[in-house]
Amino acid sequence: MAAQSKTLRVDDIVSTTSLDVRVLAGGSGLARDVLWAHSCEMKNPDQWLGPHELLMTVGLCVPAAPADQVAFLRRLDEAGLAGLMIGDHEETAPPISDEMLREANLRGFPVLLAGAQTPYAVVARHVAAANTSSQTLQVLKLSKLYHLAANANEDAEGLVHDLVALLGIGIRVEDPITGLPILAADLSRAHVDLINRDYPLRGAHAATLIISEHPGEELDSFLLVHVMKVLEVTIEHILNAADRRAEIAARVMLSLLNGAQPPEFDELLAPHSVSTGFQIAAFAVADGDRVARAVALRELPIVVGAGRTSNLALIPIDLVPEIRKLIEGSNVRFGASSVFTDLHDVRIAAEEAAKVLAAAQHSDRAWTEFEGTTISVLARSNREAAEIITGVLGPLAETASGANRLRETLFAYLRNDRRWNDTANELGIHRQTLSYRLNRIEAETGSTVTKSSDLSAFWIAYQAWEAMRG
Repeated sequence: MAAQSKTLRVDDIVSTTSLDVRVLAGGSGLARDVLWAHSCEMKNPDQWLGPHELLMTVGLCVPAAPADQVAFLRRLDEAGLAGLMIGDHEETAPPISDEMLREANLRGFPVLLAGAQTPYAVVARHVAAANTSSQTLQVLKLSKLYHLAANANEDAEGLVHDLVALLGIGIRVEDPITGLPILAADLSRAHVDLINRDYPLRGAHAATLIISEHPGEELDSFLLVHVMKVLEVTIEHILNAADRRAEIAARVMLSLLNGAQPPEFDELLAPHSVSTGFQIAAFAVADGDRVARAVALRELPIVVGAGRTSNLALIPIDLVPEIRKLIEGSNVRFGASSVFTDLHDVRIAAEEAAKVLAAAQHSDRAWTEFEGTTISVLARSNREAAEIITGVLGPLAETASGANRLRETLFAYLRNDRRWNDTANELGIHRQTLSYRLNRIEAETGSTVTKSSDLSAFWIAYQAWEAMRG
């Protein structure tokens, strides 16, 4: 059965929290019917408005002198107007005199004060809507809703703001993988406690819709169903685009690790240039989807993809603070490499970041920086890494079995921080055999295993060897 029309009254406007309207005087007339609300700044608005119409003004039509204000109000009442609404704008409205307020109280003629941020167009639409049958109003809003959706032109942010303005609700859609908002727009005048309601969106991508409403002004379930459908389609487009971006980034990362720079790299990283400098951040494989989705949703110029032992993110150094802020409270742990500028060092930086992550696995810090010799000192490219290996290790860099045995002995000695017993145990040899091999290493390389400078060179060569092998 169709709902019956109900004429709006002045007290209905005052009690609508979102309109931010309060009574200055004439409270005994709040039961007056309001058939229309009209903005007018003409000198004699009573000539332009008729019975049961609400005059809305910023104060330009209100006289300044108290006696003239009383006469002004008397004419409005005698013309049968429902009331007077004055905007809270000191620059346009004259001070309202006590004489005018007393006259309003005597006549029971409502004088209302609208908040400075209350649009009169919203008040007018509210009056018009309230004086239409509820079913007709639903159809009109539904028509407008789909009109907005059809004309959004892929502007999802603009669409959600238009929906908030049309429906008088706050909208927030969250991604369940990252917990990040995909779309969000708040009510412009949320000066009271709002009621939040959650609804699952069940499109191609799961998401959670959170609606904020003024108490007593909840969105009708008929409209809610259609809002959810419109948002499901919109969210599907956004998340499909984010997934495509994440897939491209994964391919780019794989290419970089293999020493190539694919054409998509510049598109993903724009406007950053190689000379800016980068860091590689390693994180757990289990967190791969979450980090990749977060970066893609924000369209950050960061390349995320799988590495050999962990997932990796190639980050321009000026975006490091932003990515660190993004992961706050996410329980994702990152190990970050030193800064580099040559993209040929991506693989070396990835190994470095993975080692930092492994070393910090028991730390409660979300972000751990590399501390030590930077990649620019270790090797700025594979070519320099090879030069370091040959220059420091000499014959030990060769592939002959004897060279392999001495090189692995040296590396085990370095890994075990020069502890003889640990090194011998790792290699499964006697201490005397270890002593013999260390003497051979010194003879072959011309360096000693006791001097700090020689040990530093050995360590750098060891790191370069590991990076080249990775």
